[in-house]
Amino acid sequence: MERGFKARANRVAVDVRSDLGLRAYDPLDPLAVCSHFGIEVVPLTKYGKEATHFTRIERGAFSAVTVPCGIRRAIVHNDTHAPDRQRSNIMHELAHAFLGHPPCSAFNCDGERQYDSGIEAEAAFLGGALLITNEAAWHIVRAQLRGVARQMYGVSQRMLDYRLRISGALTRAARLRSAS
Repeated sequence: MERGFKARANRVAVDVRSDLGLRAYDPLDPLAVCSHFGIEVVPLTKYGKEATHFTRIERGAFSAVTVPCGIRRAIVHNDTHAPDRQRSNIMHELAHAFLGHPPCSAFNCDGERQYDSGIEAEAAFLGGALLITNEAAWHIVRAQLRGVARQMYGVSQRMLDYRLRISGALTRAARLRSAS
């Protein structure tokens, strides 16, 4: 990721909250964000038998994808995943939109998977910041909300731990404790 990307990603996550009338540390509902920005969210189970492979047989093989719809976008997501995973999947796809990543085919003409690790790393980072901003991470640590933060922010324990660490909230708290 380019220099300054992480700070920029946090600013985007804070700005999205501001657009919705939320504070920088408030939880963010991915469906509300999609609605606000005119992005349709389509559950994979809507496709019935055509989606059975991904909804019953290999549930982990498909998470979400952005689909261009004229000048708009739609997000098709695997609604058989756990709720925290669905939120993360949708935020990842929203991150692609906020970063201006163009929707592209998942496969090339030979049927091989196309994957740009740089673009995916950016979307993964911003997706996490959309779930828990740096300000939210500090709020969780400062207010001693770690026991309830997973439910408050609708994230997995792994995502919570990652955001608390990568945001610097844990380091900041440790420094404050050692200074007193």
